[in-house]
Amino acid sequence: MTALRALVLVCATLVVHGSLYPWRFAAPRSFTAALWAMLADGRWWTGRGDVVGNVVLFVPLAAVAQLALREAAWAPRRAGLWVLLCGAALAMLLQVLQIAVPARHAALSDVVWNTLGLVIGLGVAASVEPLRRLGLQWRPHDTWWRGAAEPIALVLALLWLALQWWPFVPTLDWQHIKDALKPLSHPSLRWSWMSLIDTLLGVAVLGPLLRAHPARAAGLTALCLLAAAGKLLIAYQAVTLPFVLGCALGVAACHAGWRAPAVPVRRLLLGLALAWFTLDELRPFHWGDNARSFQWLPFVSLLHGSMLSNLLTLCWNLYWLGAVVLLASGGARRSGAVALGLAGWVLLLELLQTHLPGRTPDITLALLPPLWWLAARAARQPADIAR
Repeated sequence: MTALRALVLVCATLVVHGSLYPWRFAAPRSFTAALWAMLADGRWWTGRGDVVGNVVLFVPLAAVAQLALREAAWAPRRAGLWVLLCGAALAMLLQVLQIAVPARHAALSDVVWNTLGLVIGLGVAASVEPLRRLGLQWRPHDTWWRGAAEPIALVLALLWLALQWWPFVPTLDWQHIKDALKPLSHPSLRWSWMSLIDTLLGVAVLGPLLRAHPARAAGLTALCLLAAAGKLLIAYQAVTLPFVLGCALGVAACHAGWRAPAVPVRRLLLGLALAWFTLDELRPFHWGDNARSFQWLPFVSLLHGSMLSNLLTLCWNLYWLGAVVLLASGGARRSGAVALGLAGWVLLLELLQTHLPGRTPDITLALLPPLWWLAARAARQPADIAR
């Protein structure tokens, strides 16, 4: 089984799990009446968090399914049509099954938003080939990086940009632009050392991964400028001094790292990235006497509380774990063992969180390193998907 096909199975399993959790079924008095009630429900907007969750849930499934079919020599339009039809059918089936899950609310609007996620996922899959072409321009000469091309590193850069543009709510209000720039004229406003360090390291870890690309300097600078420009046009965002300083220092650190030997720089940033993630996992460093229960079912914490906040936290962890996996593996033959070792470390940190107040420990984050390993392996496959 190829890495792409394995990713399809993983994404489909997560979609089914997220839709039918907590897996407690009870037949309604009249299944037909409940079904007609679901179809007649005209509410299309069920809250920003719920809508975003329903869209995001189906994006990875559509992207990897499309790529897997292209890998199997399917024509692009035929593959896209099959992904769209089968994905919409799966979304509808899951909503019908939710009628028998008392803890969930079956709604036809969820199918619509799931379908939008499928369309976005197909767009993501269509962008993979340009990323591959960019990756093929690389000429890695560092002994630690054995892959001939690594477009997955560009995906990591786009994930960092997405974190800066969260929650993707555009606004063209001139007052918002002025308010977004106000923290620059008042340095004490919205100052945060955590934000400064997070931005600095977030940019710096991209340096070794993009080291061999000919447009590395211009690309990183453009990435930071694009993130800053987007903050002016996105609600709830602002261009703060910690962000500007973090980007400037991060780009400067990348330039310094490109002039130094690759291996020591990679190891230094690997240690810093892992330490930063570990510190975040152990905050606020106040240990409780009584241990709370550990959730062995994945993505349980996402289904409780604010969906937007939970998704933002998941994407942040996804970014840092992806950076650690790519920096640690470097295309080595034992990259799978590296991913499993990191998964064990994350699981240990999550178990320690059972003694930390305000945390919801579960197994979700421990699954992310193997998923990054599968994605990196799929990106390095020699098969030409465009053919």
